[in-house]
Amino acid sequence: MTDVAKYFKEDFLDDIAGIAPKVPVVELRSLLGCFMFSGDDVFKKLGVRSGGERNRYAMAKMLVSPANMLLLDEPTNHLDLRAKDVLLDAIANFTGTVLFVSHDRYFIDGLATRVFEVEDRRVHIYPGNYEDYLWRKQGGPEKVAVSLSTSLKPVPAAPEPPPAPVTPEPVKSAAPVKRLNPIKLKQLEERVGAIEQELAAIDTRIAVAEESLGHFTSAGESQRIAAELDTLRDRRTALLAEWEETATALEEQATAV
Repeated sequence: MTDVAKYFKEDFLDDIAGIAPKVPVVELRSLLGCFMFSGDDVFKKLGVRSGGERNRYAMAKMLVSPANMLLLDEPTNHLDLRAKDVLLDAIANFTGTVLFVSHDRYFIDGLATRVFEVEDRRVHIYPGNYEDYLWRKQGGPEKVAVSLSTSLKPVPAAPEPPPAPVTPEPVKSAAPVKRLNPIKLKQLEERVGAIEQELAAIDTRIAVAEESLGHFTSAGESQRIAAELDTLRDRRTALLAEWEETATALEEQATAV
C-alpha cells in the first residue's frame, strides 16, 4: 500500500495522534472540536472527507506539527468564528515566521505585522496590520504632519482700530524697586536655574518626539506622539514666560534700593 493510500484510509484522530504522540488524546479531540470535528467525526476516514473538511483538518494538524516557518494561503476559508480565533491565537504565539495570503480583514488585523502590496509588478511593504496599511495609503503620516504644522501656525491678529487721541500726561518717575531679602533673592536665582534645566530637558524630548513621528509604527502611536508634542510645547511656552518674569526681577535687583 502506498503512503498516499494509507493516508486516506486513516481517520483524523489516528493521523493527528501519529504526528503528536506526546499530546493527550483528550487535548487532540478538543483541538479537532475547535475546527468543527466532534463526536464520531474524528473517526471518519480521510478519503471520504470534502475539500473544505480536509483544509480545516490541515489547519488543526499544523498547530501540533513542529516548524519554524508557515506559508498559508487563505487559512481562514471554511472556518467558523471559533476556529478562526483558535487559529489566530495559535499563530500569534508561534515563534517562527508566518507568511500568509488572506482576504479576511479580521484575521489580518489580528495577526499581521507587515503588509505586502503587489501592484504594477512591484512589491510595496507597509509596517503594521491592515488598518495601519489603509491609514498610510490614505496619507496618514502626512495628515499628522499637516495637522501639527497647522496647530503651530500663529493665528493672525485682528486689525486694531486706530488709536484715539491721547492727552499727554505728566511723566511720573518710576517707583524705586525694593531690595529683596537674601533668602528671597536666593530663591529667585535657584528658580531661574531650575527653569533653564527643565527647558533643556523639554527641548530634548521635543526633538526625540519629532524624530519618532517620522518613523511610523501605527496610527495610534502617531496620534499619541502628536498629543505629547502639543503638551510639551505648551509647557515650554509657560516656562519661557516664567523665566522671563523671574529673570527680569533679578535684573531689577541690581538697581534696587
